[in-house]
Amino acid sequence: MSVDGGTSARIEYSHPSRHPFPKKSIEGNLMPKALFFNIPAHGHINPSLPLVAELSRRGHALTYFATETYRAHIERAGASFRPYPTQVLDDAYFTRQGLHGGVPQRVACHLVQLTEELLPTLLPLAQATQPDYILFDGLCPWGYFVARILGVPAVVSLALMPPPSPPPQAILKLLPASLKLLPMLLPALFALFRDVDKALEANRRSRALGKKYGVPPLSYTALLSAPGDMALSYTSTYFQPFADTAPKTVRFVGWTLNDAPPTSEVFEPPVGKPLIYISLGTLNNTEATFFKTCIDALADWEAAVLISTGKRLAPNSFGPLPANIVIQTWVPQTHLLQRAALFVTHGGMNSLHEGLYCGVPLLLVPQQLEQIFNAHRVVELGAGLMLSPAQLDAKSIRAAAAQLLHDSRFKTEAERIGRSLREAGGARRAADEVEALLRTRPPKE
Repeated sequence: MSVDGGTSARIEYSHPSRHPFPKKSIEGNLMPKALFFNIPAHGHINPSLPLVAELSRRGHALTYFATETYRAHIERAGASFRPYPTQVLDDAYFTRQGLHGGVPQRVACHLVQLTEELLPTLLPLAQATQPDYILFDGLCPWGYFVARILGVPAVVSLALMPPPSPPPQAILKLLPASLKLLPMLLPALFALFRDVDKALEANRRSRALGKKYGVPPLSYTALLSAPGDMALSYTSTYFQPFADTAPKTVRFVGWTLNDAPPTSEVFEPPVGKPLIYISLGTLNNTEATFFKTCIDALADWEAAVLISTGKRLAPNSFGPLPANIVIQTWVPQTHLLQRAALFVTHGGMNSLHEGLYCGVPLLLVPQQLEQIFNAHRVVELGAGLMLSPAQLDAKSIRAAAAQLLHDSRFKTEAERIGRSLREAGGARRAADEVEALLRTRPPKE
């Protein structure tokens, strides 16, 4: 799981041109209404916005719950924005509590606590709205409870890949690779043992909620990926490990790249020089030592280097820079990646998919548990290389960058994954799947 903020580039999604609002929709019924619940994290909201825009274009009336930071992006996609109570859930909630992918039991415990605190506000609003279906991010168990209490269809937005269920013979084949990853996984495994009490508490509180509202409770693992009648995964069956073992409710709809014009000037590398783009997303971007190591590794090299640090590290804090390196606090990432020859990234799902969608080889430096598995999948498919924390020095970064730039096989495989993400159907396919579900349970007259 992750509460990663995702890409350092803010999504600026332009609403598609509207056709006249249709009076009738699926099977002749009035156009459906829906509520969408998400957490305040770019990595979870950004993937949902193309779907919101497509559903809105088709006439669905969506009310999207998030925090004020995301109001403009959500409204631009065509939904009505509704803020969570700030005393319960604000932008800094997860960082203030020290919650991330390395402490899943603690995250689950806080998610069920949020559900307890949010339901008294959200339920009356939902009952007054009378939605025809509920959309919610997998890290929003309150969306699951609202949908089950109201008895309406539930659609899950999966910002993370669904956990695979490899058969026993495949697990045996994976053992050698798993052993290689063990040094990186050990801290996360220790955290799991340390926080067993949080898992037990999450289960207890979920059972109490289920009893209170007459809804089947969620286990601590299900709290991290709440179930629905259907789940939309923004990856492809090619990229998803053991996709054929995923629950039958999952639809792999691929990725939709934001095509809105950038709100700031896009960095242009000097003619004839490849561009290396470096970013650790929006939550893990305080690693000044990592950025300094990248500067040392790539100084006065054959490529132009652009580093996006986020707002918590000032570009001038790095001192005088080599002539080929530029540091900015924010960049229009999706547009930049279309010019990049190499992407150095933490391996969050948004950044990873955006890079691969553009056919860019990846140098992966994972910061959290699920990012390690994301990175391993990229390496397994031949589209990038991964460096562990123990390997992060200037020499190894420089050597890996040279290999990725000069061996065309990495770009070939990145482009192969990118094609699979496009061919999965994107926002249109996702909206088709939502409407197919509603045909089995038609919207109210």
